Formats: sequence, C-alpha cells, structure tokens
Amino acid sequence: MKKQFLVGAFSLCAVSGLAGCATNSEPNIQNATAVQVVDESLLQYADPFIGTGGHGHTFPGAVVPFGMVQLSPDNPSKGWDWTSGYNYSDNQLLGFSHTHLSGTGVGDLLDVLVMPFRGDYKNRRDNELKHVVSEYSHDDEQASPGYYQVGLPQEKVNAELTATERTGVHRYTFSGQEDAKVLIDLGYAQNYDKSVATFMRVIDDSTLVGYRISTGWSDYQPVYFVAQFNQPFAHQFYKEGEAQAGPFINAEKSEVVLNFGDIADQALVAKVGISYVSIAGAKQNLAAEVADFDFDNTKHQAQAMWAAQLGKFKVTDDNEQAKRKFYTALYHSFLAPQTFNDVSGSYFGADGSAHNSQQFERYSLFSLWDTFRALHPLLTISNGERVNDMVSSMMAFYHETGLLPSWDLMANETDVMIGYHAVPVIVDAYFKGLTDVAPEALFEALKASAMQERFGIDLFAKYGYVPSDLEVEAVSKTLEYAFDDWAIARMAKALGKEQDYAYFTQRAESYKTLFDKQTGFMRGKTQDGEWVKNFSPTHVDHRTTDYTEANAWQYTWFVPHDVEGLISLFGGEAPFVNKLDTLFSTDSFMEGDVSPDISGLIGQYAHGNEPVHHVPYMYSLTSQKWKGEQRIKEIRDTMYRDNPDGLSGNDDVGQMSAWYVFSALGFYPLNPADGQYVLGTPQFDTVQIQLPNNKTFTVKQVISGEEPSDYVKEVTLNGAPVQMNTISHSDVMQGGELIFTF
Repeated sequence: MKKQFLVGAFSLCAVSGLAGCATNSEPNIQNATAVQVVDESLLQYADPFIGTGGHGHTFPGAVVPFGMVQLSPDNPSKGWDWTSGYNYSDNQLLGFSHTHLSGTGVGDLLDVLVMPFRGDYKNRRDNELKHVVSEYSHDDEQASPGYYQVGLPQEKVNAELTATERTGVHRYTFSGQEDAKVLIDLGYAQNYDKSVATFMRVIDDSTLVGYRISTGWSDYQPVYFVAQFNQPFAHQFYKEGEAQAGPFINAEKSEVVLNFGDIADQALVAKVGISYVSIAGAKQNLAAEVADFDFDNTKHQAQAMWAAQLGKFKVTDDNEQAKRKFYTALYHSFLAPQTFNDVSGSYFGADGSAHNSQQFERYSLFSLWDTFRALHPLLTISNGERVNDMVSSMMAFYHETGLLPSWDLMANETDVMIGYHAVPVIVDAYFKGLTDVAPEALFEALKASAMQERFGIDLFAKYGYVPSDLEVEAVSKTLEYAFDDWAIARMAKALGKEQDYAYFTQRAESYKTLFDKQTGFMRGKTQDGEWVKNFSPTHVDHRTTDYTEANAWQYTWFVPHDVEGLISLFGGEAPFVNKLDTLFSTDSFMEGDVSPDISGLIGQYAHGNEPVHHVPYMYSLTSQKWKGEQRIKEIRDTMYRDNPDGLSGNDDVGQMSAWYVFSALGFYPLNPADGQYVLGTPQFDTVQIQLPNNKTFTVKQVISGEEPSDYVKEVTLNGAPVQMNTISHSDVMQGGELIFTF
C-alpha cells in the first residue's frame, strides 16, 4: 500500500511553488491549513548511495531539495574520491557534519561535525587521525531521500539523521550503561578546508551556540549554529584534545564533549540550525523550521518534500532498475544550487558583508561550467518558480563583485573552471520568460563578464582566439567564450542593440579560426597565427595544455551554437558523421598526465566529464540520427548503474544526473541557451511531467508493425510529425503528448 502524507502548504513552498507561499518571511497563516496529498512511493526508487563509490563523489546523508543543510556521515579522507566526505568503500566514521558538496572534483565544507561516542575523549582520539573513529557495517546502514541511519556497535548507538532547509536533526538511541556522549568538533577539516577561527558557548544545560570560520577552496566561509538537545548535558571544552575551563571557548580549533550520562534506550534528539550570517540567524532558522524534538515528524516532512519534487515526473514502466537510475538522477539534480539565506532574508554576500532581501531567495553553489549544459535547463522545466531567484542571486553576486559568478561556492568565487557560463543560464531564463530582472540590467552584467581582462578573455577579443603561447587551455577557452558570446548576441538582438549584436556574433564565430582542416581537430594557434607544433589529438596534460580536462578529440565538438557551421568545416555531413563515428570507435588510449576526470570512455568519448555531453545528440541534426540513439542507449546502460559505483565520473553538482534525466525522457538541450531540445530516444513506456497550471507533458514510446525497430521511426507532437528532430521549450510547457514510434 502506498503511503501518503497530508502536508501543510507552507512546508511544501520550497518544492511546490504553491500560490500564497511566503518567501523570506513569516509563514502565510491564511494558507497554513491548506493541504496537498503527496505520494511517497517514488522514494523507493531514489537511492542516495548511488554515486558514493568510485569517482561519483556524492554523499548519502539527509537533505531536502535545494537545502542549505546536507547532514551526512564523514569518513577519514583517503584521497580524491573522498571529496564529498564519504566513500562507500570505507567503514570508518568520524561523525556527521552539516554541509557537503555533491559530485565535485574539489573538496570543501564539512562544517560542524557531531559524533556520538562512548569512553574517554582523550583516549579515543589518541590515534594517528587525532579523531574519535568508529567502525560500521553497510549491513546496518540505510539512506533514502531526507533520511540516513547507521548503527555504531562500538558506541552502542543507533544514529539517525534528517533535515529541513536550514536545520539538521539527529536522533541517537544509546544502549548499555556507559555515559552517552556527543562530540561537536569545529576544528575538524578535510580536503582543502581548514578552520581559522572557532567559537562555542554553553547557553544552558541543553543549548550550545557557536561559529566556525574556515578557508580552503572557499576563501572565507563563516558558519554559525545553534544546537539544542532534548536531554540535559554536562560539558567539557577542548582545544585540540586539551581540556579548557569555562562556559565558552574561542580558538582556531575547538571541540566540546557533551555528557548525557546514562540514557539507555532513551532517544537523544539534537536539532542544529545553521546560518551564514549570525548566531541570531541560526536561532531564527531553528525556531522557524523545527519547533519541537519530534524527529519522526521532521523526517516525514522531508520525505514529503522529496515526494512532491520527484513526483513531478511519473514513470510507467516495468524496468525497475531503470526507474532506480532515473529517480536517483532526479534526486541528485535537485540538491543544488543551495538555499543560502536565512528565513529572515539575511545572507552572506560575495563582498563579505551581510545583506537582506525580501524579494528573492539567495542561492549559492553554482557549478556553472558543469551545470549550464543540462541541469539549469532541467530546472526551467521542473522548478521554473525557482529560476528567477537563481538569476537574481547571480545578479546580486554581480552587484557585490562587479562580475557574474563563474564557480560560486558559499558566496566565494573560486575561478576553478573556464568560461563565463552564468551568461547562457541567464539568457535561457530570459527567453523562457522565467525572470523579471530588468533586461538592461541583465545585459549589462552579461557584457561585463565578456569584457574582462583576465583568463585570456582580453586576448580572445584582441586576436579573435586565445593564443596558445599566451594562455593555458587556449582552445577550450576560445570555444567556450565563443558559445557564451553567441548567447550574449542573441540577447543583444532581442534588445535592439545592433552594434553589440554584430560584435558578439563575430566573436561567436571565433571557433572557426582554430579548426585545422588537415587534421580535422580544433587545434591551438600562437599569437603569430601558427599552428601549435607536436600536435596529438590524444595527448592530455592536466591544466597545462590547450584543453581543459580533455584532449582535442573531446573538445573539437564544442560548438553547440552552430552545429551546421561545424559540419561545414568538416566538409559536409558525410565526413562530419564519419568523424563522429571514429570518436566513439577509436582506441581509448591517452598519453600524458591523464586527469582522473577524464573517465567513462567509449573510444575517445569521455562521458565522465562534461565537454562531450552534447555530442551524441549531434547525430540528430544529420540524416543518421539512429547512430546517436545507439550511443545514447549505450551511455545510459554502461555509464549509469544502480549501485554505489554507479556513476562513470563525478556527478558535478547534478550535471551528470541531469544528462541521464533528459536522455531517459528522449530529448536534450544540445544548445542550452536556444530554447530547443534535440530528440534522442526515450527509455520508458510513458513519463508524465507535471507542469504548472495543472498541465501535463507526456512522453510515450509505441511499437508499430509486426517487426519493431530498434530505432525511432517517427516522432509526433500532439499528433503532428516533429520536424528537424527538435521540439521547443514552449512545446513542453504548453503540455501535450510526444510519441516516439519504433
């Protein structure tokens, strides 16, 4: 029997876009009694453990859609594959921290570590890790959207976690007579992160407040917290393992051990609210989101939020494995960008100051080099009500720093990847009618990104390409700048800015200057216009060559804005398709310093990294679409599996997962800023996409004739044949029926 929840409207505001939902303010009392029935049966198909092994870099802990808190277990780091704080190959636990990154190639966060334990703290941390460490078994570990559980036999405790947007809730059930203790460690850090200042104060025998300021990938990251417990405690502060007297502690690294005495078989519940602005903000967040210590109610609310979010896509199909992959991909697609403001509207700005907005929710964690490709287009379908706030957040970043974000981590610009890909996200939102930010203000910000004098952008403007002898990753930068400039040109034309339109259109065609007809690859040029010598299309050197986490085989295809022009450079469709065929069939050997990001290989196609994600869909713009269908099926089957090692590369804050979602539906945003979706091949019998205003877009596959084809014979939209193998975003959002006939 399916479980259903009757949920108050306010609790679903973050996922449903219900009319009357309050934003950055007190709950709308008039709507607080409204209910929405949500079905939790889909939750069985979303497995947070998928991607936690291998190179997936995801985490299994408790989080709600786009939540500020990601309360998840941490293992001792054993290298790059532990950047999320957790890897399924491990069985040692350090505790549960409240902030995590999903699928990134660089590690940070892991703030406010909480660990239930037994014994003497100094003795327990007397090991090479200088931490309390406890072993666990995956046999006594489970996770589902909004919930995580693990048994710790050494501590004789069962640990459970759930979350709201801004609060993590813990339930520890101890057994045995030894004193139950909880460690809160603010000095704990892994990967690139380290604390630079910490503070904690005991307010009363059940409340602790504090903050942690850290640096790392994010240069300056303050996190404030309030922790309340349903049982009284005695406390002892420590500074890197040495006991400190007093009701508070202020140090670079600090810990506190809370002793709850003998509470065998009594549930110890802790609720921890966080804020990036102040302790007062954390206190407000906690009071607004978790009024009591009812763990099960908070868990049910988290499950209801996920049921509402995942329930926007209803699959009818007998393939249970494919449904697990699909709903897990949806789950991972809705973890970020993350809510970054307090319930009061206060947020920590990119200028290092506190701000407040009642007009929009502030988001952070924009992994734009990855997510502009498919994740943000997916959100325009699934969560259009959030897109304006995301655009407004990028614009706030622009007003605070003078530039749109490139890779924004907790309001810090990391500059870790290339391009200025806030541009296509904003342009896409503008043309889809999903932002009310003034067009002139948007264009000003877009143009500012394109006119920077760093990262070779000034060289790109001067030479018409980025010279390889003057800038690293010159080919990749040229191609990605050209695409971003195409998006700017599109908006300039819409705004009647003819001079800007002409200028950026010219820059958008700069990709042509680096196509070497003799080799058939995008190849670097010097400032004198000479081809870079000793060229090899299979050569890789991480962050030191002409290509970003890739080689010439993988980057030659990055012309999503002008596939027709790229075909012409190859000399027509036949040589273009032949080159595509060779990409997938040639030997996978690569020479040089091969980055672990370059994974998921089919020939030289590397699905584990983003630059090639659109490539299989290029076949759809030729007369040999079926070849693309073949590759899409192969990628779906081999690069995504329903086990912990199920992702062929980093999930990259949802981009890998968003590719799967679109590719299972049967269409993909090859050019993510033109409002069009290129057809592929659907995975399921039927998918119904629930849209605003009670509309539904249904994707079906049907079999015709006695001998069904392995490939699509015909596609119809509302009964009419689809032309040019594309449908528009407006086609989808108007509702209707897309039928693939095999």
